[in-house]
Amino acid sequence: MLRDALIIFRKELKNVFKDGRTIFAVLILPMLIMPIIFFVINTVSSSQVRTFENTEYRLKLINVPDERFTSILGDLIKFVQVEELDRESVLNSDDSIIVEFAPDSVKRVQEGVKVDAKLYYKSTSRASSFAAQMVHSALSAYSSVLLADRLSQHGLTLADLNPVEVEREDVAPEESKGTEALAVLIPYFLLIYIFSGSMNIGLDTTAGEKERGSMPVLLVNQVSRTSIATGKILYVMTIAVLNSIFTFIGLMIAFRLGGPAFGAGELNLSSLSLTTLAGLFATLLTMAGLAASLIVLLGSLARNIKEGGGYILPIYIFAIVLGVATMQMESPDNPLMYFIPLLNSIFVMKDIITVQFVGSRFMFMVFSNLSYISVFVYLLARVFNSEKIMDSSGS
Repeated sequence: MLRDALIIFRKELKNVFKDGRTIFAVLILPMLIMPIIFFVINTVSSSQVRTFENTEYRLKLINVPDERFTSILGDLIKFVQVEELDRESVLNSDDSIIVEFAPDSVKRVQEGVKVDAKLYYKSTSRASSFAAQMVHSALSAYSSVLLADRLSQHGLTLADLNPVEVEREDVAPEESKGTEALAVLIPYFLLIYIFSGSMNIGLDTTAGEKERGSMPVLLVNQVSRTSIATGKILYVMTIAVLNSIFTFIGLMIAFRLGGPAFGAGELNLSSLSLTTLAGLFATLLTMAGLAASLIVLLGSLARNIKEGGGYILPIYIFAIVLGVATMQMESPDNPLMYFIPLLNSIFVMKDIITVQFVGSRFMFMVFSNLSYISVFVYLLARVFNSEKIMDSSGS
């Protein structure tokens, strides 16, 4: 049976790699798309920040208590004071801000009384929001200056207001530090690309063959239906794994190029050792087998590619929702959670990336995924044995 399955597997794989466009879509494009996306977003973001920093904003300062606030603000942004600004001007401009202190702010500062300030800006403008944030920072710094002045009159300093000094010490293993972001992003992207990489191929080798009329030719051969099912699943699984591996490579390149906008400097990429990569690959294989078997089964039930896409789309959407929902979740201790398909693979990948590998969880995941795959192979063989389903092409 395995020999026949491998023959079908090699035949399908050979057909795919005859087409240069398919090779580009399956292998090259996934490796390029992540670095391109990260590079473009980071470039645009950095360019916008530089633009905001170099913009000279128009500020109307009302009832400023003293020049110390103006001096602090000048260290944060470039601005010129104008007197003709009003609320309407701020609404119709992206570079105008009004800072209004209480009318008696000078007296309040002298008497050590609380000083009120009001800030007018336009939240729908990123430039205005940036300037407002800088003004808010200046107000906070100015508040600290006033507080320091008042404390000095009593022989105190700002440090005296913190009687408890807290020192934090991270006792996590050195190799696991800085892996939190990796544990959030890597399982999500691998899950999504497992499905996106296998959907089109899985539909083409099932519903597509029905449409082209080549499925009956395959089924009349003296090959067991289980071998055909296994061969097609291995084929789709291989494409999904290759797509995910090259996506993973692209993701690592993207992290290297991402820059501070993506926290690249805080990621501990050195934690991805050979052992970690081997664990991720083993998990990836079972997850790809599960996705491939499900997609091939649903595609075989469909009369054409369009109908098959309708069957698979809800599964793909569920995978996206599951990936997003588990981003901030930690791996649970409940062993029953590791019998839930897809969810178990995500949690095991998180364990592996954060160097918190638990053998029992990994074994539960492998056992459950292989069990699901076996069930899908059995059901797929039953589908291939159904003349009613297989003869529905074109109907």
